[in-house]
Amino acid sequence: MLLAAGLFVAAADGAGAEAAAGTGAEAEAGIGTGTETGAPPRLTYSGKPMLDPGFGYYTHFTSALAEQLYKESPVTAYLPTRLPDSGWQYYGMQSQLTADGYELTAYRLAKPAETRLLAAGDQAGVQPETADVLYRLKAGKASEAGLAVPTSAKQLASSGAGWKFWGDGVGAELSKQLSDKFASMIKPGAPVSGSTGTVLVSSSVAGKVTYSASWTNDDSTYYSFVSYGSLDDFASMLTSFRPVLNLLDSADIVLLPVDMQLNLQAGRDEMFKPFENKFVPLAQAPFVKEGIAYLPLRDIAHIIGGEIQFVAADGAGGAVYVSQNGWLNELKLQLRTGEVFRNKEKVATVPLVVKDGTTLVPLRFMTEQFGLPVSYDSAAKSITVHYSHWATNSIVPPVSSTADYQTSVLSIGGPPFTYYNERLGPGTGWSYEQQKPPVGYNSLKYQLYKVGVHLVPGENAFVLRDMQTKRVINSIPLQTTIKAADVPFRTDGSIFTDNVKVEMKLTSSNGKVWPNGYAEMSNGAAIDIAGEIKGMGFDSVQIGYRVGSLESKLVSIPVKDGKFTYQLTPNKEPGTYVVTLYSPPGSVPGFSGSWSTLVSYVVVVI
Repeated sequence: MLLAAGLFVAAADGAGAEAAAGTGAEAEAGIGTGTETGAPPRLTYSGKPMLDPGFGYYTHFTSALAEQLYKESPVTAYLPTRLPDSGWQYYGMQSQLTADGYELTAYRLAKPAETRLLAAGDQAGVQPETADVLYRLKAGKASEAGLAVPTSAKQLASSGAGWKFWGDGVGAELSKQLSDKFASMIKPGAPVSGSTGTVLVSSSVAGKVTYSASWTNDDSTYYSFVSYGSLDDFASMLTSFRPVLNLLDSADIVLLPVDMQLNLQAGRDEMFKPFENKFVPLAQAPFVKEGIAYLPLRDIAHIIGGEIQFVAADGAGGAVYVSQNGWLNELKLQLRTGEVFRNKEKVATVPLVVKDGTTLVPLRFMTEQFGLPVSYDSAAKSITVHYSHWATNSIVPPVSSTADYQTSVLSIGGPPFTYYNERLGPGTGWSYEQQKPPVGYNSLKYQLYKVGVHLVPGENAFVLRDMQTKRVINSIPLQTTIKAADVPFRTDGSIFTDNVKVEMKLTSSNGKVWPNGYAEMSNGAAIDIAGEIKGMGFDSVQIGYRVGSLESKLVSIPVKDGKFTYQLTPNKEPGTYVVTLYSPPGSVPGFSGSWSTLVSYVVVVI
């Protein structure tokens, strides 16, 4: 059992966190964007700001509007990252700058229309029918932009974050629903992170319910949001508002999920993609048989962003290969038997239906085999599929002059990723220091990290890898100007080795003595290791190496009077080897059979 401190986590002090995140007032003044010094903003390689993927991802129909608001709004704009139900119609948006902010109206449309931002004073054109309006959004400096609560309203809830929730004209049943919903909304903090605000739910004599909210970050700029849909839509949207900021002004690397949604319905031969605001034809309309919803297999590959291939000669009746995100997570489905195989192992059997030459599979095929969150409304016979992938951009200096590379990453909490140098391979040392995310991003979900990885002379690559799927999300090339002497012998910070000092010398077969924790050798040669341990009376130590994802077995080395020698001859291919010296088994007090890292160094086999 290896006992080692693989990660170092430190919470930044209050001053440092505030400096990293900035305050609302600072954001308004341009602090953190480079504008206070006249420096250009930190843009992506395509020359654009990195906005929240919830409204700024390039496939989202709101991306162009978000960019315009970022460039032209007199106040920091806020937009929702979730959408209300459009009732199987397109989304339309009218947006316009005002003297002190902007206004936006979202509504249903029978045909798609361009979404753009009008200048202050421009004619808005034909206004949507009142019944088609989904929500209205307004921002401005005027104090009257705050939500006015009538004296007849009753307070239903409040939060320690400075939010109050009111109901006006609501009956007992709705009042109970609202109280429960508000309680869940404020549990993680303010509905809009970093703000104080008011929510008012009003019910007319005719029973029409309107949901309104207003908030401010600085008691100067106010944002108001009015929703005409359901309570669930209102709550979902209110808690999804994010500022329209260039996130690369907060971190060198931005790595955030892009949430996608697909709407399907039994009998409807097209599906709706809300975030892209478009309908996509289906090979066959979904249908319900004996209470089970069936979807066209051909379209499932499209839904999960993967591939599909029919192989007629594979088994009786042929087989279909379906994958996720390219050719990852590949499955084989036997078309005659419904048997499902992954890596030649049978994992399930599903009922199949062939209709007009199209094979359909049960809805659970997607949930069980691809892990996609899918909901089915039996009353409406509607299906909602959710899936996500990662969006990333970076502004990283391509050359480093140090062996300890430091950068910053804005992502969701966890951290859900591992970071490493591709030269050294997965599992090699990295560290992170947690700081506060930008204003408007709840620190319970989003986190800003200072991340460090180890570099070696020559070409390196900073790798970001999904901790759950093990998939590499991004690999950023890095060059170094460091020399062999700049790479130290490294320890991992284990408390057990605090009082242990290991002195080592590396010598090549040709007699060259390397000045620090880095050595080079030709393939088939050897490195002579001489060391002395001070502070602990071990009678042996263990040594092993890692190259890429391969690890050697540990070898025991005798220690006499604190000194040891060993000749290392890597028996793998040329590459970068991380060699580690460990304490002997059973050397960690209180942990039977365990050991700890003493020191590690790098050997490059050419």
